[in-house]
Amino acid sequence: MSDSLFSRFIGGTISLGLGALSAMVLGLLGTMVATRHLSAEAFGAFVLLQVAASFLTQVSGFGLNASVTKFVTDTEGKPHRRRLINTALCFRLFTILIVSLVTLIARPALSTVFSSSLLPNLAVFVPLLFLLQSSSGLLKSVLQGFFLFERISITDFIASLSNFLLIVAFVLFLDRGVIGLIYARVISLSLSCAFAYFSTPIKKQLEFHFSILKEVLAFGFPLQINDIMTLVFSRIDTLIISVLLGPAGIAYYEIARKIPDSLVRLYEAFSSVYFPLMSRLFALGEQREAAKMLNHSTRWISFLSIFGALIALIFGNDVISLLFSEKYLPSVPVFALLMIGVNLALVEYTLGYSLVAIGDSDKPAIVNVVHTAVSLLANLLLIPISGLVGAALANVAGNLVGSPLDVLFLRRRRVDVKIGDYLKPILIFGAYWLLILFLKPNTLLEKISIIVLFILTCVFLSVITIEDLAAISREAKTTLFKALQRSRSWSAKV
Repeated sequence: MSDSLFSRFIGGTISLGLGALSAMVLGLLGTMVATRHLSAEAFGAFVLLQVAASFLTQVSGFGLNASVTKFVTDTEGKPHRRRLINTALCFRLFTILIVSLVTLIARPALSTVFSSSLLPNLAVFVPLLFLLQSSSGLLKSVLQGFFLFERISITDFIASLSNFLLIVAFVLFLDRGVIGLIYARVISLSLSCAFAYFSTPIKKQLEFHFSILKEVLAFGFPLQINDIMTLVFSRIDTLIISVLLGPAGIAYYEIARKIPDSLVRLYEAFSSVYFPLMSRLFALGEQREAAKMLNHSTRWISFLSIFGALIALIFGNDVISLLFSEKYLPSVPVFALLMIGVNLALVEYTLGYSLVAIGDSDKPAIVNVVHTAVSLLANLLLIPISGLVGAALANVAGNLVGSPLDVLFLRRRRVDVKIGDYLKPILIFGAYWLLILFLKPNTLLEKISIIVLFILTCVFLSVITIEDLAAISREAKTTLFKALQRSRSWSAKV
């Protein structure tokens, strides 16, 4: 990989990672406020509202987000990029309008289906949240294609900071309950969409080119199936829980998955850099360098996410009670299992992004059909038997089946995927899980000792290398230096 691309990769990941980390912290703080001032039923209804908006976003996306990123990345010349982006924006607005009208017409049916979980007066907000979430996703995909990672980071920071401040205002001080949560979400998304729109470096105008749209949709159609399958296997548990256990069950499960979902958002900072750069490497024919980036990425992602699972296993009770109050302690075992599921999911996502980057946009859809079938079957079998723990086990089972298929497809394209790189930290975690079950550590010193031993084992077995740490340190210093320079420049202008 060239030094400039490597610098973009590390620098962009650090920049977006810092923004995503702040968004994760602010999101957790907002949830802490909400869970302490709302009933479990009200909070569960708000979660289901967001799931409904996300479902509409995915089923009507036509794979535009990933397609636009890849086409902008692969395209040279401002005029063609302008035509591509304006065509995509016009088409997305058209689909949003049609789906929103259908949703408003079907609102009585929606309220009837979720009468026990989704308060009838909340269904009217689904089209509005759908509009904002869809627009935000597409605009950030455009910025991603231009490698404008800092602007994506600012967009996310605006959304998270304003959402937290508005939750404090509407829920804590004005006591508006679940309606206050919705107002906070709507306003914060509106502000971030406005920033992302004006940050897009093209001339915005009404233009539509059918030939361009046809090409984009042809590439994006398999990704549309993939998006739908992704939403189904990631949220089918919530829908089944809403039917079998009601809104309180949704709230407990949502608390258990709050940190795992936040880590997925943190991963999105990485994938926003990884995907366009992998597309560029494959477009340039640098397949060996692309494989090198893939293997380094899966190794580090596996280590960091499974380390999080170890923390959840050891300190789960403390984390849940501290962040969300002791009434949510039944969520602890679910939290630990979902952290393991996150490890498997993030590795699979990385392999899937690599398939799309190489041009095989149909393969992730095949993987996700299998993933969704396993997840749906496991949820239907395990939730009635084991409740929320059954849903978490189904999550792990579904995430297990994706990576082997991804590896098979990548190797058919002669991409050298090293399975041992990402399996090694998982196997080390399994050994330490058995050690924890045997020793049952209670004191803080015992728990910290296990964590330190885990890290040392990973260093000894080359999961973490000196070269990795040196590269990250070098690029982190460069990114920090540039940020300080910009800060001084802005201060001087003021």
